[in-house]
Amino acid sequence: MKQKPLRNTEGFAYSADLAATFSEPPAFFELSGPGTLVRLVQSKKTTYDGLRLDNSRRDGFFWFEEELLIRVRNRARLELTRQQAAAPQPFAAPLRALVTLYMRHYLRDRLAVCKDWTNDFDGYVRIRLLAGDKLVALVGPVAKQAAYSDQHPQHQAVVAKSIWLEGQATQFVVDFRFPANQPYGARILGPFEF
Repeated sequence: MKQKPLRNTEGFAYSADLAATFSEPPAFFELSGPGTLVRLVQSKKTTYDGLRLDNSRRDGFFWFEEELLIRVRNRARLELTRQQAAAPQPFAAPLRALVTLYMRHYLRDRLAVCKDWTNDFDGYVRIRLLAGDKLVALVGPVAKQAAYSDQHPQHQAVVAKSIWLEGQATQFVVDFRFPANQPYGARILGPFEF
């Protein structure tokens, strides 16, 4: 994916809360393909600890490169296949389920997705970028966060026990309400399973 820095950021702004999701100051870029961005999504549900979560917005703010998802999936398949071959008996769960579980844990940590934002990832949506595209995004590394957000009753407990999601993957914050980005919202496909 090509990333062209935007020198003139007139009309673009972001809040202090959004800036806090980055581990260092982010920058605005104009994105073009070939390349694909993905976003993790969930279905409406009630979590094991009673939180009621709505369906994720397909056109939500937080995205990452599909290349990361593919790399993690391939690593999980390779490692789990190797472990299964070396095990004295077959795994109780199917390999596909184990690969999905591996991916969910890895992506939760690298993207610092708090447990109360989504208990599990039911799938992902994607937007494929073409050579002539000019999607505007705020780009930078994800900041580490506590396993539960500060609105969750368990937040203080996980902070006291130093249970952190490390972050550091590159995130792309895309606001599809921004006029230059509005046409791209119709190109979001999915959801897809892991």
